[in-house]
Amino acid sequence: MKIVVLSTFDITPVRDGGQTRYVSVYKNIAKEHDVTLIAYDFKQTDHIRRYKLADRFDVIVFPAAPGDQHHVWHIMEKTRRLAHDVLCIREYHFSDEFVRDARQIIGAADVVISSHPYLALLGFGFAKRNALKIYEAHNVEYDIKEQHFRGGLGAAQLDSFVDTVFHAERMACREANFVTTVSAHDAERMAQLYDVPRGKITVAPNGVDCSQYPVWDKASRDELRSRLQIGDKTLAVFLGSGYGPNVESYSKARQLLAEAGFDGAVALIGSIAQADRTGWPDVPFDELWFDYVEDDLKIALLSSADIALQLLFSGGGTNLKLFDYMAAGCLIVANEFGARGVAADGWHVAAQNENELQTLLRERVWETERGEAIRAKARAIAKEQFDWSIIAKKITSLFSPRLDMAATEAAAAALADDSEQAPSREALSA
Repeated sequence: MKIVVLSTFDITPVRDGGQTRYVSVYKNIAKEHDVTLIAYDFKQTDHIRRYKLADRFDVIVFPAAPGDQHHVWHIMEKTRRLAHDVLCIREYHFSDEFVRDARQIIGAADVVISSHPYLALLGFGFAKRNALKIYEAHNVEYDIKEQHFRGGLGAAQLDSFVDTVFHAERMACREANFVTTVSAHDAERMAQLYDVPRGKITVAPNGVDCSQYPVWDKASRDELRSRLQIGDKTLAVFLGSGYGPNVESYSKARQLLAEAGFDGAVALIGSIAQADRTGWPDVPFDELWFDYVEDDLKIALLSSADIALQLLFSGGGTNLKLFDYMAAGCLIVANEFGARGVAADGWHVAAQNENELQTLLRERVWETERGEAIRAKARAIAKEQFDWSIIAKKITSLFSPRLDMAATEAAAAALADDSEQAPSREALSA
C-alpha cells in the first residue's frame, strides 16, 4: 500500500522524541509498504530536501514560503513562543511547490496519516475518496499547546492559537477513520474532549529498539566510569530535550536529589543541556551535561547508570526516554506521574517525595537482588510490549480491512481478465 505521512518539521537528524517516533515507526512499516513522509518546515529555507531512510521510505521536506517564514518569526518576536505548527492550520499560504506536489502525492495514497493535527485539513482534503485517513496523535495537542503558550506575550493572540488547535484537533479526530494515541490516558482525554467514540481510538504507545541495548557487563561499565572520572560514585541518568516539561522534570528532580543527600553524579543527555538554567541553585553532586550525542554514547551511558530519573510533573502521553531506560536495564526511579502508561507492576522503584528517595539511596537498591529483579522485569516489558516493531504492527493492523478489500478487488480483476482471455465454448467446438 502507498502511505503518506504529514509532518510540520524534518525528521532527521534525530534529536527529539517526535523525530525518534517518526523514524522508528515508519522504518518498520516500510518493510511491507511504500511510505512517503512530507514535511513543511520553516527551518528549511532554500531548497526541497529529498532523501531515503529505507528502500521503501522516502522523505520530502519542503521549505516554507518566504511569507510564511517571515510570519512565524514575526509571531516569535511578538509572543516569545514558537507557533509554526499552529500557523499551518489557517495562517500560512504555503508554497506553490508544496501545494502542487502534496496534492499529487497524497491523492495517489491508499493511507493518509496526519501525525499531529496541523496538516490534517490539507492532507485529508487532498486524499482520494476511498483513502484510509488516520490521525496519529503524539500528544493531546490542545493540552500541550495550552501549556506551551501559557505566559507568553500577546495573550489575546495566544488564546486564539489555542482555540485554533482545539478546532483543528477535533476536526482531525472526527474526519479520520481511526485515531491513535500514545497512552490510554490520552485516548480517554481525546474521547472526552472531542466527543469521539472510544472504540475509534487505538493506543499505539511510544517505544524503543530493544536490539540496540545489549546487557553490559561490569568491566564495560567500570571502563566508562573511568573515562567519566567519577570512580565509584553512584551514577544517575536523565535523558531529555529542552522541551518545557523535561526541563521542569529535571529542575525538580535535582532539588529532590539534593534534599535527599545524593552525592553521586548525574549524566544529562539531550538538548536539555541548552535550556535556560538561570537561577538554578548549586547542588552537592556532579552534573555531566552531554547535550545531543550519537546513539553509541547514549546507549553506553544508559547501560552504565545505576539509576534513571523518571520524576515527572507535567506533559502528555508517555515519555520515550522511559522505554530507553527499560531496555537499557537501568533501575528506574519514578513518581506516579512518571510511571503512567505502563500498566504492569514491579518495573520501577517508587519515589513520590524526598523521604522515599532518601530511603532508596540509603539502601542502594540498584545493588540488591530486588533491584536486579526490577531491572529484569523492565527489560522484559520493553521487549514484549514496547519494541518499535510491535508499535508499528498496531498501526498497520488498522490497514487490514483495506488490504483485504484490495486483495478481493485484485482477485476479481484477475478472474475477469481470465474470463475475457479464455476461448469461448463455440470457439473450442469450431
